[in-house]
Amino acid sequence: MSRIAFIHNRFPAGGAEKVTLDIARYFKGDDSYEIFVYASHPEPSQTDSFQEILTLRKIPSQGIQSRRSKAIEKLIRDDRIDILVQIGKSIKDIEGIKHRCGCKVITACHGEVFWQRYMIMHRRQKSRLLWQLFYRWSYADGSKALKMAQKRSLQDYLKCDAYTVLCDKYKEEFEKELGIPKSCSHVCAIENPQETVENPQLEKEKLILFCGRFENWSKRIDRLLRIWGRVQGELGEWRLALVGDGKDRRAMEKYAEQLGLERISFEGFQKNTHEYYRRASILCSTSQTEGWPLNVCEAQAEGVIPIAFNCSAGMEKVIAAEKGAGFLVEAFDEEKYATIVREIASKNSEELMELRLNAIREKQNYSADKIVRKWKALFDSLA
Repeated sequence: MSRIAFIHNRFPAGGAEKVTLDIARYFKGDDSYEIFVYASHPEPSQTDSFQEILTLRKIPSQGIQSRRSKAIEKLIRDDRIDILVQIGKSIKDIEGIKHRCGCKVITACHGEVFWQRYMIMHRRQKSRLLWQLFYRWSYADGSKALKMAQKRSLQDYLKCDAYTVLCDKYKEEFEKELGIPKSCSHVCAIENPQETVENPQLEKEKLILFCGRFENWSKRIDRLLRIWGRVQGELGEWRLALVGDGKDRRAMEKYAEQLGLERISFEGFQKNTHEYYRRASILCSTSQTEGWPLNVCEAQAEGVIPIAFNCSAGMEKVIAAEKGAGFLVEAFDEEKYATIVREIASKNSEELMELRLNAIREKQNYSADKIVRKWKALFDSLA
């Protein structure tokens, strides 16, 4: 039997955690694999829903890296882990842990490749004074942040036995920019799975939806609010609902008030987003960066028409605009985005139905069975 452990911060939470659960469900009843999750912040209220498919262990938070690494190493020994899957980046002393415990390590990038550059820029720009005095001259064009992100990614790659990205274009970009020969590459492209929705609701309301974290540096909800301000006067029967929570929610509520927005509601965190996808006609993503956007996938599976800025290869692949499964807007043209919103809202019922069915068909290409088989092949190759 191969024992596989995934390291998460919060569990369950978003797309990466959903992939782990899909893998665990796939291997349920298979005596060849046993799944463990090591999480800093496990959600007790949801433990009962997945305790039969995986074993959950609590570990220290990321703020205490050395303590966290020691705890993980002890669990690897106690649980006799064969393959450790790190989400996003390497833990402290992962090479030493590999050597001492004899396990294989996978680093799973669930974002856009070199996503760290956006976080670096965000942190440099948080203080306007420091930005003006120190950072603006060397970071303004983003090239220094990109080089730093590439360096960090290369370090993570060199420390692991396999490195996963979310689509073939990410794999090509990663290998090209880091100078990794294809002949010796251990980069694997594995998309995120999407469950098929049985009998999706195809009669929709005049509802535009945002669903995600209120983390403005990455999700850029402020763009959506400005876009709604451009179109709200022309779409009198339509309304905008924003589902989610986070540290920037109050700031976005205040910004909506400043813009004088109408027919808008902040719904807060919702455990069951299915009801919103069931009713919504349009999903809007205005993100700065996305790896493989879970909210877009879930919306398409429910027949919701997505609009997004073309911010990454993953977003381009998910939207599948060439197949009529959604709409991509050049990043980050807010006026063009508003024009697309108007165009969709003005379509007749037959045209809208065709778009909804296109979206549903596209997501059937990423069923959990198809995607998890790729993970199984990777685990088998390492085991």
